[in-house]
Amino acid sequence: MNVLPLITQIAVIFTLVALIWLTVQAFRKKPAWGLAVMLLSPVSAVFFGIKYWGDEKKAFLTYIMSFVTTATLALYLFSTWGGWELIRTTYHVDRGIQSRMLTAQDAEHFMKASLSFTEKSGLNIQDEARMDQVSKKLASEAEAQAAREQAAAEAAKDDNMDVDTIAKKVAATKERYRLVYLPIKVADAKNHVGSTVKITRKNVPEKEYRLIGASGRRLELSQHAGRGSYSFHYNTRDIEKIRVLTRQQY
Repeated sequence: MNVLPLITQIAVIFTLVALIWLTVQAFRKKPAWGLAVMLLSPVSAVFFGIKYWGDEKKAFLTYIMSFVTTATLALYLFSTWGGWELIRTTYHVDRGIQSRMLTAQDAEHFMKASLSFTEKSGLNIQDEARMDQVSKKLASEAEAQAAREQAAAEAAKDDNMDVDTIAKKVAATKERYRLVYLPIKVADAKNHVGSTVKITRKNVPEKEYRLIGASGRRLELSQHAGRGSYSFHYNTRDIEKIRVLTRQQY
């Protein structure tokens, strides 16, 4: 178990307690100092500590040391969670969206960085509009790649097709099918591993994924990203509705 996030939370609480102590001491000097320390720290706290060093050095040093420790821990966690990579990829994605020249490569890098940060930190800080734009770009790229692969496969089949194969293909075209999404229970998802599904989570619009695994508490999913794919999971308690793609003859 990683205890560093817990230590950071304790450090934050300790810093707030130290700030309250320093603020009380500042109010005892002057109300203006109290408001400044409360609202403009750590900058105002430094000026207050220097001015009243002889009287308030204990409260000042306690606050400054706890603040520096908390900031250091927070920055370290942010780095290990991939926060700087997320900022970099977010910048490229936003620039691509604004210029209407978002590339599949930038979208793929952003999606991987975002999912990695969310999985490691447990925080979901992404804007839904940005995520929708990225998902649409990845979906369009995946569809284009699938179309190219299908065309290549069809061309290869046509080159080697004999009379019997042509006859079977013509007969098969008489059977017509359609693809529809049918609702299922989350508990029954284990019976549809390998299928394409659409999932609606709490406060999140419905999105399409590939179901690659299911257990009692979570669903393992994957999504296309350029020429590859990435995998992740959702907790079943967060899923409001799930529909599975099914082929029906008509």
